[in-house]
Amino acid sequence: MIVTGRRLTRELHRILETESVHTIYQPVVPIAAGARPIGYEALTRGPGPHLLNPVTLFEVASQRALAAPLDQLCCRHAVENFPDDDGADLLIFINLLPESIESGVVDAEKLSQWVANRSLTPSRVVLEVTEKKIGDPTRFYRQVSQMRSAGFRFAVDDIGTGYSNLALLSDLVPEFFKLDLDFVRLTRVRPVRQLMVEALVRFAGQIGAMVVAEGIESPADAEVFRLLGVQLGQGFLYRPA
Repeated sequence: MIVTGRRLTRELHRILETESVHTIYQPVVPIAAGARPIGYEALTRGPGPHLLNPVTLFEVASQRALAAPLDQLCCRHAVENFPDDDGADLLIFINLLPESIESGVVDAEKLSQWVANRSLTPSRVVLEVTEKKIGDPTRFYRQVSQMRSAGFRFAVDDIGTGYSNLALLSDLVPEFFKLDLDFVRLTRVRPVRQLMVEALVRFAGQIGAMVVAEGIESPADAEVFRLLGVQLGQGFLYRPA
């Protein structure tokens, strides 16, 4: 746990005031070799050196009850800076904290305005969430319903971590399942994990969802997940040249 001193707190307030976050875009690619990206995940970086890492940045913000405003800033910047895709209709995957959705800090109206300003359609925006910190499920799913009505899509992130994602998978009925990179890294050498991935792929297919394996680092990793039926990958292997 990071102990937030006055210096980091001042840095955080300066970031929020000056909107000095930077967004990079990691490709989400069909796992077959040579395929072109179907979209990009927006990843936030803070200004260096102390708050460059997004985990550190959001931990400091959480300790100061500023995680939701920071999340709103990162989400808006992700949309505003999404590169022109020359009519390719690429998807943009954006991480959102459940508390940002639940509180309405990021809601259907704001999202719709941001994507309209960027000449995007809501169906090209995939909101990635986990079950972490859902305080009021009724309020959370009410906001989700409004976002869905506006045309936005959803992914359940961090599948394979310690969070209880099964309830979220069944209640949210997302369009994408995203396998956590730490889970992915050992799947090639752990047959039981491979059985779990196969079961998840079957479940995803039954509800019309696609599975994304994060942390694909080598052709051998990609081949294992291709054989398991996973459609999409992210990671070092697919980095831009």
